[in-house]
Amino acid sequence: MGELIAELMPLLTDGFVRRWHVARVRRRLAAGKPVRLPCSARSDRPGWQHRYTNGRLDVTPGAAAVTFRARGARPLELPTGGTFHEPEPDTWHSQDWAATGYQPPGGGRQVYLQLDSRYLPSVHLALAGPDFRTA
Repeated sequence: MGELIAELMPLLTDGFVRRWHVARVRRRLAAGKPVRLPCSARSDRPGWQHRYTNGRLDVTPGAAAVTFRARGARPLELPTGGTFHEPEPDTWHSQDWAATGYQPPGGGRQVYLQLDSRYLPSVHLALAGPDFRTA
């Protein structure tokens, strides 16, 4: 019985914990404090893995770039001020997460991000520009 309860606990508590973390992220961003968002990223850039890699986005309000960090991989800098495009549904890492394509300003290769759909508005605002709190 204990094993069954242990397997059900993550399913029952994930929604609450995720909702709490999303609210915390929004409060911290509104206060101008840095946050970390769990996500997966894929890019065709040289030196980057061509498959989705689990990691996090480090967002600092007012910074000119957002950094994706993953264990065992070098950081990927995403300059702010780019545009968002449709995702690539055939290669999604997880169907439970929302995906979006981000085209950095001034060209460059597109980066595909996947994260919980509740974080998407925060990511869109963070990558919109250096002063995203006024948006």
